[in-house]
Amino acid sequence: MTEQPELMTAEQNRALVNAALADDELDLAVPLGLSLALREGLPSRVLSALSRGDYHPAVDDVPGSLTYRDGDQVRVVTLSPQSELLLSAYLSS
Repeated sequence: MTEQPELMTAEQNRALVNAALADDELDLAVPLGLSLALREGLPSRVLSALSRGDYHPAVDDVPGSLTYRDGDQVRVVTLSPQSELLLSAYLSS
């Protein structure tokens, strides 16, 4: 049997982001891409086309979201707290 890969826990995610903020050489693109693909179901090509304007941070009880182009359509996906933490750190670096 093949086992499913496990995603990072919230604590592991937070530790990675803290480490990346402390060390400019740590790249968050790979863990962010995996998180967006596995948690949010986004295609990998979305990450390469991201800009700050595509990210809409969480406000109070409303979760953060990400807009992206899928062919002729613009789609919106709600972000998990883990993906949002990685995305905000990725965009600030």
